[in-house]
Amino acid sequence: MVRRLALLFCLLGIAAGPLAAGGAGEGTGTGHGVILLYHRIAADGPDSTRVAPDRFEAHLDALVDGGYRVLPLAELLAGARAGTLPPRAVALTFDDAYRSILLGALPLLAERGLPFTVFVATGPVDAGFGSYLSWDELRQLAGSGLATFGGHSVSHGHLEARRDGEDDAGWRSRVRGEIVDSLERLKSELGDAVIDAHAHPYGEYSRATESLLAAEGLWGLAQQSGAVGPRVTPTRVPRFPLYHGADGDARLRMALATRPLALAAEAEPRVYLPPGMASPTRWRFRPSPGAWREQGLACYAADGRPLALSRSGAWVEVVLPEFRPGRNKVNCTAPATGGGYAWHARLWVRADAAGTWLRE
Repeated sequence: MVRRLALLFCLLGIAAGPLAAGGAGEGTGTGHGVILLYHRIAADGPDSTRVAPDRFEAHLDALVDGGYRVLPLAELLAGARAGTLPPRAVALTFDDAYRSILLGALPLLAERGLPFTVFVATGPVDAGFGSYLSWDELRQLAGSGLATFGGHSVSHGHLEARRDGEDDAGWRSRVRGEIVDSLERLKSELGDAVIDAHAHPYGEYSRATESLLAAEGLWGLAQQSGAVGPRVTPTRVPRFPLYHGADGDARLRMALATRPLALAAEAEPRVYLPPGMASPTRWRFRPSPGAWREQGLACYAADGRPLALSRSGAWVEVVLPEFRPGRNKVNCTAPATGGGYAWHARLWVRADAAGTWLRE
């Protein structure tokens, strides 16, 4: 993973070194922001979900010293849609409500007065699983005056997976319950500290899940890279994941320097690929105009390999890599006119022949 990230940094022309402050705005008179995603703040645990306390402290110092405006997530989302964000706007988020947020992150955040949001899967909390915060501990976070909370489903399951014999209506009812019941449970315990937002478990979603969120008036937070601007899709808001091996200065510098690269249209907008459906071999999209250099647009597979692309008028066609069961991502970037890179990440979730994948 570290080698693949290093390759991607090289492809983007981003070198390791002193952390540089990102510029302001999209270049179109409207602001943008970046949302950072953490899980555990701990010296041990799975590499994919932990950042060591000393690295997390270095991130916070970089934000403070670089003059970044760390905002409550709800404020950043509203400001992004309205185009009213201040320069260098950032929000901090944590998924899964691990106890290390209280023990490792809160003291560092409180020392600097930085707000943050925790997305909570309520089932593990109700079950008293030892690595997760209890309701009393979540109230302790809320009592800091810095924390807000969003839903992360009840079970933290792979919500796109269909159960045996489950039809579309049954799936929609079950998944809506996962989303709505989680938020209602949070509001019963934490009251006004809960915001109208849901983080997709494992970063997986479909157009059907997005429709459920839109019907409930909820933001949907994803786990794919990019910045947040006025044209953000509210049910798949990008966040930059930071984790062991991808938590150095270069990674943070890249995230903070990112600009939005919005799409005006896609030829085939499907995200979830059910059993029996062939994976797409091409992806056609029309990017929205923005403050980025069109001729510099390039797209990469998740492992950093450059992908062939061609143009037909305003449309771009990308030759896709072979998809595996589970999450498949393509990252498209272009040099931004104000420095840094405009970035759009696209997700496909592919089921295997049995309708299952990646049983974490």
